[in-house]
Amino acid sequence: MEPGTVIIVTLTALLAAGLLVWGSASVRASFYLSMRCRAEGAGHRVALTFDDGPDPERTPAVLDLLAQRGVRATFFLVGERAETHPELVRRMVAEGHVVGNHSHTHAGLFPLSSLRNTEEELHRTTESLTRITGLRPRLFRPPFGVTNPTIARAVRRLGLVPVGWSIRSLDTVSRDPERVATRILRRLHPGAVILLHDRCAGSDRLLDRLLDGLQKRGYEPTTIPELFDIEAYENHR
Repeated sequence: MEPGTVIIVTLTALLAAGLLVWGSASVRASFYLSMRCRAEGAGHRVALTFDDGPDPERTPAVLDLLAQRGVRATFFLVGERAETHPELVRRMVAEGHVVGNHSHTHAGLFPLSSLRNTEEELHRTTESLTRITGLRPRLFRPPFGVTNPTIARAVRRLGLVPVGWSIRSLDTVSRDPERVATRILRRLHPGAVILLHDRCAGSDRLLDRLLDGLQKRGYEPTTIPELFDIEAYENHR
């Protein structure tokens, strides 16, 4: 093979590999799954979403604040944490919030799991949330926002609806509520899906500042099903 051909083949392979990595890591790319990351024609409505809970110390403060402000949100729950704190899950549903699947363990190696293990994780979480709430959730957010062919196949086989985000708060990186709220509000746009975490220190203070900012700018926070006009649960509106 000529040197020039070798270079072209090598560059093509590197480009293809880079594209696959980017597609896996970028939730907004919808490379392997058609992710719901922002809603077109939603007006000044945005969805508040919380990942990785429930947490017995911090989730109640978030729920208290949402109740005080009359706001409903979407919580993507880790199955084993939901099983440990079912009372918090039931409270979410009782107060009008939506719960979704965020895997059973949220393990760091989840994106590298086999198809069988991936399906088991997602199915176990769905079954746990169904037992706890009496409602079978359809929404799924992949841990770390990572997708790949295996995760995509499992999601389709289980009939789940994948949800991403258009604004990443980075509240797990910065613990300054004012700075994180400012970051989110600078990126605000109609139909946004905002990624937050209810297990972070100061999550209630961040939420309070964010809700003030949304109100000041004329935005209405809502749930994922309301924003995208989709079903949250099987056979349930």
